[in-house]
Amino acid sequence: MKNVIQHITILFLIGFTQVVQSQSSIVSDSIQSYIEKAEKLQEEYKYEQSFEIAKAALQNAQYNNDDKSLGYIYNIIAKNYEISENDNKARSNYRRALTYARSSKSKVLETDLYNNLARVYTKHNLTRKKGVDYYKKSYEFAIKLNDTSRMIRPLLNLGEYYISRNDFDSAYEYLAPARKLVHEKSSNLVKTKLSGLLGRYFLSVRRFEESEEYTDQAISYALGETKNKENNDEMISTFYEELASAYEAKSELYRKQDDYQRAYHFQKKQFQNILQAKDYKKLIELQRANIKYEVDVIKENIKIAQDQKKESESEVVKWRISIILGIILILISLAFLISSYKNNIQKKRLNNDLIDKNKELISAKETAEQVSTLKSQFISTVSHELRTPLYGVIGLTSLLMENPDKKKKNEYLESLKFSGDYLLALINDVLQLSKIETNEVKLEKVSFDVRTLIEGIVNSLHTKQKSNNNTVHIDIDKKITTTLLGDSVRLSQILINLIGNALKFTKDGNIWVSVKCLDSKKDSHVLRFIVRDDGIGIPKNKQQTIFDNFAQVKNENQEYEGTGLGLAIVKKLIHLHNSEIHITSKEGKGSEFYFDLFYEKAVKEQEISLKSGENLSIGTSNFNVLIVDDNKINQIVTQNILKKKGYTCNIASNGMDAIEMIKNEKFDLVLMDINMPEMNGLEATKVIRTFNPNIPIIALTAVEEGEVRGQALSVGMNDVIIKPYDTQQFFQSIMRNISKVKMF
Repeated sequence: MKNVIQHITILFLIGFTQVVQSQSSIVSDSIQSYIEKAEKLQEEYKYEQSFEIAKAALQNAQYNNDDKSLGYIYNIIAKNYEISENDNKARSNYRRALTYARSSKSKVLETDLYNNLARVYTKHNLTRKKGVDYYKKSYEFAIKLNDTSRMIRPLLNLGEYYISRNDFDSAYEYLAPARKLVHEKSSNLVKTKLSGLLGRYFLSVRRFEESEEYTDQAISYALGETKNKENNDEMISTFYEELASAYEAKSELYRKQDDYQRAYHFQKKQFQNILQAKDYKKLIELQRANIKYEVDVIKENIKIAQDQKKESESEVVKWRISIILGIILILISLAFLISSYKNNIQKKRLNNDLIDKNKELISAKETAEQVSTLKSQFISTVSHELRTPLYGVIGLTSLLMENPDKKKKNEYLESLKFSGDYLLALINDVLQLSKIETNEVKLEKVSFDVRTLIEGIVNSLHTKQKSNNNTVHIDIDKKITTTLLGDSVRLSQILINLIGNALKFTKDGNIWVSVKCLDSKKDSHVLRFIVRDDGIGIPKNKQQTIFDNFAQVKNENQEYEGTGLGLAIVKKLIHLHNSEIHITSKEGKGSEFYFDLFYEKAVKEQEISLKSGENLSIGTSNFNVLIVDDNKINQIVTQNILKKKGYTCNIASNGMDAIEMIKNEKFDLVLMDINMPEMNGLEATKVIRTFNPNIPIIALTAVEEGEVRGQALSVGMNDVIIKPYDTQQFFQSIMRNISKVKMF
């Protein structure tokens, strides 16, 4: 009865407002009270009453030309439409509200409206970009207002938007400033959302400890608020949704760490909270339906009362009210039955999803175990591959120390060199694969001659070529008349692996290395690289798997066993060039591998030399070189290589000794190790550059070039040579750096 009286009062107020409007204008305070009533009714899910009050306030505000109030009223109307999922009308009314907010210069309302518009626009694919722009505008306006809570809101919305699209880097651009703005007095909803979003961000970048910390914070805040009796049903439903999202993140966190049991546990909690949120949403929908029904019934009763004024008997009124209440109770019961039925279906569906997810987790676990087994096999094979050449190195060194016959000496040294080269190639393969897997390999652009590069590769594989009595034929397209601009190191790695494999699986045969120009333009070539052999060939059923990591490990033919990394590296390096490798092979007839690469044309080195005045042939002068290295064996090797060329060498065992020697003696070049005791090469170079800015200093180090080149050049070094090195390239680097100084 109390509700009936309340609704009759509201309808009376609406009618009374229309009468008063025709007589005089309503003051701003009255309009404001209507706006507050409309907002309160909206919070209580009484959207129709809220709409009626807002329309009454709208007429009065228009009569008084009150732009500010019109802005707030259209905002209420738009929000009602948004809740009813009528997004077109919601957008239209939000834009009207924005027009009045601008004309009344209400920056606070304008800030809120940009956020509201963004919320509606980001729901739809075609308008998402505009929605993101509105969020950014809302944030900019909030900064000008210096309103922290209004700054946080669009930041969290933007963070949530980008995370939903898996653009985690963009999400963190907005979560980072939000993180600084949120404080102890911020609402628990804000804290929950921020913690949950940060948890998902850190999960994406595999910072698991931070992800778990923020996810647990979100769970703690949300759990507390679901039990807060001051929260209305819609707010509690929101916190259950946040809980479900946090548990989903936690399940994913443990799945990524292969803890499938805990992943399954938190996945169940996720589905439980989804159901809780749905239960509250059903309750809210029921309340809305009940309120709407009551209003319709009241209107109908008023009409009946006007038509039947003479029927005033209390029994009739009571009887009709009883009927109405009975109908309401029946409808409520029916709604609950429908809700329970739908909820039961939803539970069954979620349970089936949970079973499917569990199967996926079990499958993932089995896959992880298979990978672990495969890696164990790989480690076993690598151990074998390392020990075999090491046995040769140690054994041959022992034989050489026993002063064998001169005839045997060269044979032993050649075998020793082969074992060393094999060890280096194996270590390089393992390191290269690791770098590609972690996206550390970036393509560079340097000038190189393709013929010189391929001839150098074939010469470097001379021992392997000789061991199987093979002949290598090189054919370079005559259309390629200039040097190329690209990553010659990565191309070398691809060709070394392909030519090396061809030599390995061919005996008493031929290997053809061809480069064909498929397309030539003014400033670029599209080249096809082909490596063909007449060796043992590859069975058709293995032609797709040979490019997988460790594929060679499973090869039953022990004669050809290896780590199985070469072709995996080839495929990944070709993918870095945005290309694919192709294979045609017939067992017993041979194999052909080919791939296409795009290269820009570059100026030849001779032309560069002429233009710059640089001349690398500066004679065979007796250059004085300082070797800075703490390793005695490295000192001996480098010193003897330089002495054979006619250079004079001095030795310094650390950076401090090198500084003193350079101060007291004239050197043409310094070969500087990086990692040394007392003072390393980088620190020593910094000091040397304070009193001698011109002497060429080359870093001679075993550290990966990508890791050290930037540091070396930044402290004043001129170049980097990686140990072990090719002797010819070693002297080219020395001559190039000395010549630059000699010219000036």
